[in-house]
Amino acid sequence: MIEFKTVRFKNFGSFGNYFTEIYLDKYPMVLVSGSNGQGKSFALLDSITFGLFGKPFRKVNIPQLVNSINQKHCIVEVEFSIGNDDYKVRRGLAPKIFEIHKNDVMLHQDAKTKDYQKMLEEQILKMNYKSFTQVVILGSSSFVPFMQLPAADRREVIEDILDIQIFSTMNTLVKSKYSEIKVSIGIIDQKIEIIREKVSVHKKMIETLQKQNEENLEVIMTDVKNTEDNIKDLESKIVSLQVSVDSLLLKLNDQDETQKTFRDLTKKVNQTEQMLNRLEKEMKFYTENDNCSTCRQSIAEDHKNKICSMINEEKESKTKDRNAFDVSLNNVEKQLNEYTNILSEVREKEKEISNHNTTIRSNQSYITKNQKEYTRLMSVDKENLKEKDLLKDLAKEGKEQVEKQQSMKQDKVLMEYSMALLKDSGIKSKIIRHYLPTMNKLINKYLTVMDFFAQFNLDENFNETIKSRHRDDFSYMSFSEGEKLRIDLAILLTWREIARLKNSANTNLLILDEVFDSSLDSGGTDEFMKLLHNLGSRCNVYIISHKADQLSDKFNNMMVFNKKNNFSKLKIV
Repeated sequence: MIEFKTVRFKNFGSFGNYFTEIYLDKYPMVLVSGSNGQGKSFALLDSITFGLFGKPFRKVNIPQLVNSINQKHCIVEVEFSIGNDDYKVRRGLAPKIFEIHKNDVMLHQDAKTKDYQKMLEEQILKMNYKSFTQVVILGSSSFVPFMQLPAADRREVIEDILDIQIFSTMNTLVKSKYSEIKVSIGIIDQKIEIIREKVSVHKKMIETLQKQNEENLEVIMTDVKNTEDNIKDLESKIVSLQVSVDSLLLKLNDQDETQKTFRDLTKKVNQTEQMLNRLEKEMKFYTENDNCSTCRQSIAEDHKNKICSMINEEKESKTKDRNAFDVSLNNVEKQLNEYTNILSEVREKEKEISNHNTTIRSNQSYITKNQKEYTRLMSVDKENLKEKDLLKDLAKEGKEQVEKQQSMKQDKVLMEYSMALLKDSGIKSKIIRHYLPTMNKLINKYLTVMDFFAQFNLDENFNETIKSRHRDDFSYMSFSEGEKLRIDLAILLTWREIARLKNSANTNLLILDEVFDSSLDSGGTDEFMKLLHNLGSRCNVYIISHKADQLSDKFNNMMVFNKKNNFSKLKIV
């Protein structure tokens, strides 16, 4: 509850260069009187709204708030308490001043004035100008009753009273994040498309290199075979040795593929080990944490159990894969050892052959020639391997981007769901529908007390339905000024009661400006006075009226405003 204590001001409107102080919590009901132009509205209406919201209640230009004689040092101070905390808002003109004090300590003013005001309304008062005027002030000619507000303003007032504006703030934040993630998804889509194009290019390059290499190898193999067929005049031992060497070399044809298989298996073992480590981390997170690290929302226990079960299943699968890879890797290692032994034997045979100088010299020359060609072709094959490695890197990058894309799309779906809940037709409407019966019940209760016998109902869009005893349909604007005033009074008292129940825009202060001067008859005045007396001990009512002679017997306390030497003066009676 906001309990207003005092408002004090100087050089404000028609008041001079000394502080006029009004104790807002001292008397339960106060009659405020004085002829036109004596400063009543400046003292109560404009001073409080200017102090809290930086603008007067009436349609007065802000520069005109400064006393026209002194023309400087216009200051308004409003003191109030919320719970155990005391606040003072100090605002001035000529020069400009805007300070917020909490428990005698001024809050930092690093932010812009707009943001400083926003903090006052959203974090301290928890209501804006519209809401304040709907629960605190009624009856001024410049006041716009709730039923005459646009639909959007009506909703804003109700949201403040029900303390559900936070959902609008959340919706704005979610919409901003939603826009950001849509842009991010578009960027990732472009990256994925670029990666796909690169993969296609590299696949074609690999295919071309492989085809060329295969053709060249086939030519060499054919040439070698023809050469071997022509070695008929070699001595039998050399022939035998050469045949042996050729036989051994043929066994080494699969060496490169075996080595590649070894590398692939080693990589798969490492990847599987990394996956098992990741799964262990995920399992540790879900066993040790109850909240999502991203959105900070709690994780349902059944969801955690489901995820942990899935992780265990995947761990078992990956463990089986790794065991299979280990078996395969051992087999490949054995095969590579065999190739090493074969190479050792080949070297021994070639050493024997090298001792046969003249016999094998021509063959050595030819072998040298083919070794050069073989080396060249092997270099081509290495380039092929580079392309394959690059292709693997692209595939890995593409997988990462796809995973990121899927994650963002999931976040996008959650945000869409959140926006559906946070929009006006979502959770806020549900809360409003919950309170509407209570609101309508209270409005009709107050109308009945004021001898207004009609059934008044607001729908969730805050459009009225009014039925008489004879079930004739009416609208707010179809009633007389006195009847509309009764409706306005009933709605004001209802908002105050709802605010009290919600402890949102609840306040001790109620100001009625010329309510008794225009449209209320004597019967309505008496009934309304009963309502005011029943508001409770924590309500301080200020009634501004020109009918002090007719109303003074109904009040124990009066404030009288008069002008002396062009300056307004306050007298407490």
